Amino acid sequence: MQLKPFTALLPTASGQQKIQTGATDWTAADTAVQATPGYYWHELTKNGIHQWRLIAAWETPASVTTMTPAPINTVLYTRQPVIEMLIDDWVGHFPKALELTDAAGVMHRLWQITDADVTADITETMADVSPRQTWLTTTPTPLVMLVADSDWTKFKQPLAVPEHLIQLAN
Repeated sequence: MQLKPFTALLPTASGQQKIQTGATDWTAADTAVQATPGYYWHELTKNGIHQWRLIAAWETPASVTTMTPAPINTVLYTRQPVIEMLIDDWVGHFPKALELTDAAGVMHRLWQITDADVTADITETMADVSPRQTWLTTTPTPLVMLVADSDWTKFKQPLAVPEHLIQLAN
């Protein structure tokens, strides 16, 4: 996959409050640009079940189609235990960027992975991973969430990501 770290916009305290209540009146004060580009390890939890996603920039012209109602496209790939193991090992070494429960009752946790050596390892490790070809399309997208097939099937209905949880900073 053609992935790279990116500079993100994350919700501030007021933005997190709006995600928790489902408010839609967003202002510039509700988001903040992160200082360092990175990957984000995203944990979604509902009813005690966890799903893990890696959020990354997706190099053009490669692109994917949206599978869930969210501003970030979702890419499925066959489970590769080495990838999950590496990311699980890395997460504990980085600060949690945010933790909140959205208006739909889904808990979201984001860890920002910024260390240059670690991001290089993720980029290199994911380069050999092939997304499921059925989800490829010609529509460009700046960000993707990579979900292993086994994680994707944990929920009968896909969990949506709030629109302002994380965005690509311009």
